[in-house]
Amino acid sequence: MIIDRIENASLYYELGSGIAEALVYIKDNDLTTIETGSYETSKGKVRMIVNEYEQKCKDMVTMEAHRKNIDVQYWVTGSELMGYAPLQSHSLLEPFNEEKDFGNYAAEASFSKLEPGMFAIYFPTDMHTAVEDIKCDSKVRKIVFKVALE
Repeated sequence: MIIDRIENASLYYELGSGIAEALVYIKDNDLTTIETGSYETSKGKVRMIVNEYEQKCKDMVTMEAHRKNIDVQYWVTGSELMGYAPLQSHSLLEPFNEEKDFGNYAAEASFSKLEPGMFAIYFPTDMHTAVEDIKCDSKVRKIVFKVALE
């Protein structure tokens, strides 16, 4: 897992061409004007998902992990507390969804606050989750890049 500010993105370009593509896209584009939805940004290697939502307070936190993709997440507006824990040998709460590359786990997490201008990179060895910030009603605009493993 990596958390940093977008002005430091070039430090992470060598982690792979898909990660570099996602970070360069963030730096070079006005992400406030892109319609919500899912977009292919590279020949099947990088998919961009534009999310916009009102935060809701949660009474239970579950963690997610992926097997085929790396998540590069960027906060355009709003802030969230992002939970992280190493995947290790945690048990799935339900069968892994191969089609959506998504597994749901119960685990304790450590949390970091991510705000506009910050990004996080989650590898397949990283469980992660988003929970509300202090204000449960803040509006979040977040871009998630799904980067296929090379």
